[in-house]
Amino acid sequence: MMNNFKRDIESSIRARLFETGKIIVLYGPRQVGKTTLAKEILESFDSVQGYFNCEDNSVASALASHNATTMHTFFSGSKIIVLDEAQSVTNIGRALKILIDAYPDMNIIATGSSSFDLANKINEPLTGRHYEYFLYPISFNEIAERDGNRALFETINSRSIYGSYPEVLSATSFDDARERLKNLTTSYLYRDVFKFQNIRNPDILGKILRALAFQVGSEVSYTEIAGLVGVDKNTVINYIRLLEQAFIVFRLSSFSRNLRNEIKRGQKYYFYDNGVISALTENYSDATTGRDIGGLWENLMIAERLKYNQNHKLYKNLYFWRLKNAGEIDLIEESNGVLNPFEFKWSKDKTGLSARKFETEYGTEPTQVINKENFINFVR
Repeated sequence: MMNNFKRDIESSIRARLFETGKIIVLYGPRQVGKTTLAKEILESFDSVQGYFNCEDNSVASALASHNATTMHTFFSGSKIIVLDEAQSVTNIGRALKILIDAYPDMNIIATGSSSFDLANKINEPLTGRHYEYFLYPISFNEIAERDGNRALFETINSRSIYGSYPEVLSATSFDDARERLKNLTTSYLYRDVFKFQNIRNPDILGKILRALAFQVGSEVSYTEIAGLVGVDKNTVINYIRLLEQAFIVFRLSSFSRNLRNEIKRGQKYYFYDNGVISALTENYSDATTGRDIGGLWENLMIAERLKYNQNHKLYKNLYFWRLKNAGEIDLIEESNGVLNPFEFKWSKDKTGLSARKFETEYGTEPTQVINKENFINFVR
């Protein structure tokens, strides 16, 4: 198991195995451990021979046949089969539908590192025939499950800067971690985006990514980024959408219900991993050297909260809230009609006027301030 971390979603995946007529689809960016997790599951069921890489021509050809008997013959002989990098197969959704309809007792796990390929190809053909799971960089909860809460407190500064990709957690020094992050961001992370047919200029994509990295924690203006990069606004929007579908960034929209001066259509973008931000900005200095830690801390906490919620099937809507020409609240969680506001401060700073304004208008519980000394209960 990569770094010996037990992944939170593993038990949920195992619980869904052997359901008749169902396929498990595992999404996530490259290098987060999808293959490792899948092989661990295969090994535990004595099914190591059931691993197939869809980038292999023979595997792709079998699936491209769309012939149930041909596919079944090729993949038979194992309790469970894993189709890794399934997004690389043309019409993979139709192939899987034909296979599972003809042989509903087959147990299939399909993995994909980009939802714009895999999700688009399987959602309609496999309606009612699959379960979706998402695997992200190692979560704080997964680290604490292995090493305890104390390990999180002792490494919180490093995690804020270097993130928690499995490869980075395996680094033997900070220099090693930087080299691994550079390799990750230049060789792996954007591979699926670059292959996508609408990407004509990779340099533009890189510039947009860096612009987002420098604006973490701030409301994003598509027009402003377009001006900085030298393209039109629609190009910026389309490229950011691809980055979302490749599980590199995610968005929070502004929360608005009552007040006239609330920001109603704002967007913020966050990265699933802080190390990617450091690599894009080429800044690995920490808070003790005077670096502005605010945006990094906000990104880290929101990303970890999102991982925890999704890994444990806690379905919550996430927003930020801001008044025009006034303060804001970093995160609003909505679940079953209940609103919970949070602010993220590296130090022990208290809430301000904006928090009290929100609490008064929406009748919520007091805004919680999440800092480096009390974050454990927020991310576990």
